[in-house]
Amino acid sequence: MTRDRSAVIGPLGRAQDVRESLFAAWSELLGCANLTEHSDFFARGGDSLLMTRLVRRISKEFGVVVSLREMSWRNLGDQIALVDSRRSQPATPPQPRPVVTAGDIRAFLRRQWAELLDCPSPGDDADLFVLGGDSLTVTRLARRLGKEFGVAVAVPDILAATTLGGQTLLVNGLLTGGLNSPAAMGRRVA
Repeated sequence: MTRDRSAVIGPLGRAQDVRESLFAAWSELLGCANLTEHSDFFARGGDSLLMTRLVRRISKEFGVVVSLREMSWRNLGDQIALVDSRRSQPATPPQPRPVVTAGDIRAFLRRQWAELLDCPSPGDDADLFVLGGDSLTVTRLARRLGKEFGVAVAVPDILAATTLGGQTLLVNGLLTGGLNSPAAMGRRVA
């Protein structure tokens, strides 16, 4: 049995599916049943963690992407309309990732190190912690690498690759699929 009944029930039925699902999700997450389309998630006891769970549930159930920000300032009725409108939009094919070279990665890391560590031109042998880096610096760097290159760079991996050259190799390996997590493998990347 297929989960997508939209071909059988049509657009009005699809909107009803979204409505029923979101009412059920809110009831479950917030522990209340007396909801209306004018209900406010946060006024009903919701918080950012519960909103994150709601967004993840919507993504999984309907295959659409909605941001926390979009969902946070909408009441239940507006959330239903948003999710239903996203379901109606044609899927866009994924865009190919631009080619990133080790030089691109190194240049990005140098800019980040310059900003985070106040080190204008670190060499490949420069060590993040010798230059004054700390756990907060590592966390910021991991987040920035993820945003820039679209790969999840784990904090333990950066801790295992403390030099600029090692981090360049780490990110390059993650992008090309040629390197598993060095921290998980118990190896140090120089």
